[in-house]
Amino acid sequence: MIESRKFVNRKEELNVLENWYERDGFTLILITGRRRIGKSRLILEFMKGKNGLRIQFEKRKAEANLGKMNRTVAKFFEIPNPNFKSFTSLFEFIAKEVGNQRIVVALDEFSYLIKYTEILAEFQTVIDDILSKTNIFLILSGSAVSMLKRSFLTYSSPLYGRSSATLFLQPLRFKHVLEWFPIVPIENIVKIYAVTGGIPRYLEFFTGKNVDMEIIRNFFDSSSYLFREAKILFEEEFDSPEVYYAITEAISHGYTRVSEIGNYCYIEPKNVSKYLRILMDLEIVQREFPIFSKKKKGGIYKIRDNYFNFWFRFISKYFEDIETGFNDEAISEFKKNFNSYLGQAFEQITKEFFIELSRKGELPIKLKKVGRWWHKNEEIDLVISDNEMNLILVEVKWKTLSYKKAKTILSLLEKKGRYFEKNNIRYCLVAKKVEDKARLMKDYLIFDLEDIERTLRPS
Repeated sequence: MIESRKFVNRKEELNVLENWYERDGFTLILITGRRRIGKSRLILEFMKGKNGLRIQFEKRKAEANLGKMNRTVAKFFEIPNPNFKSFTSLFEFIAKEVGNQRIVVALDEFSYLIKYTEILAEFQTVIDDILSKTNIFLILSGSAVSMLKRSFLTYSSPLYGRSSATLFLQPLRFKHVLEWFPIVPIENIVKIYAVTGGIPRYLEFFTGKNVDMEIIRNFFDSSSYLFREAKILFEEEFDSPEVYYAITEAISHGYTRVSEIGNYCYIEPKNVSKYLRILMDLEIVQREFPIFSKKKKGGIYKIRDNYFNFWFRFISKYFEDIETGFNDEAISEFKKNFNSYLGQAFEQITKEFFIELSRKGELPIKLKKVGRWWHKNEEIDLVISDNEMNLILVEVKWKTLSYKKAKTILSLLEKKGRYFEKNNIRYCLVAKKVEDKARLMKDYLIFDLEDIERTLRPS
């Protein structure tokens, strides 16, 4: 593993925290998001230059975590180690000592405290009776996303309605991964993004020098961190991890409709939907409809997260084999099918590219909608709309294309334009590389990796 890099992005989240910090009175901020997405790093960046204390709770009983907080408080106030027997008495002490000062108290991995103790009712008292009268800036963060949502966003919870703001951290976008690897060729960064999903901790395992070998080392070796991470995440997040595991695996292998998923998992289709709703709530899975569709039923399901998508596509069915040292078959399938797998990630990148082009005013129309389209056996990778009469139909190929092949793809795309006869249509091809690109650009919009890098990589 290479050493940790600079803090990348999170400007919007830092701005939210700073804006709330500048206000007077008690503030409670909830920060959640999956493991290793950068919650602790965000908190540390925010706390730079501020008066405050941070406690990282552990997977231990309340008494152990309370003892840890006692020691942190002792160090912060430069006093002998206190022995408070409850969080209530501890926060009473903090409130009395700081008076009307604006200080930050960050309780990192608060979800561990919830999971291993009956603490919510006590924290309701702490917030309502003690902290509400102070100028303390309290941050509660955690990786057990569903647990924190139940604790703060469910009406029946003792802490419902107490938070001032909630930050749900998202993975880094592709342009930020480009910033992370400033001198690595973009084709290598596409591969890294396709297997890590822009999770900061996962990016630290890559240098970008020989990406295929780095992927094999990080995923197909039983001692590697990324080999076990998906399984650990599912076991921590779900009461019945094996059911969610099977459903996610089904989607990764192309079973995208409820009936198909149910058949793959040996679950009645009527029972699949409740599991899919939870996976969508955690932003592991997403439901997709054709662009412009007004239907609320049906649709298809896709894995939203690239790390999970890669892991369930190439690792899950070989997990026991890899664990016992027999990884040859898994690596062989990876080598055979990885290039095809990259197409889906490249579509995500292309979508981000078009949004940025539109923001810069470099698209012939103003992007208002963008998404996939399909009808019966026909599909289009991306359709861009300005919500009026103007469309761009886009074909995305993770390939190097000759002029002849590119022209064939565009001709087929033009035939699909008959489904949008009432619109003004431009046709577009995005590929890894397009030969004789200038010749095609007389009649079409043509983009390749060079265009994407020029638009998205920080100058």
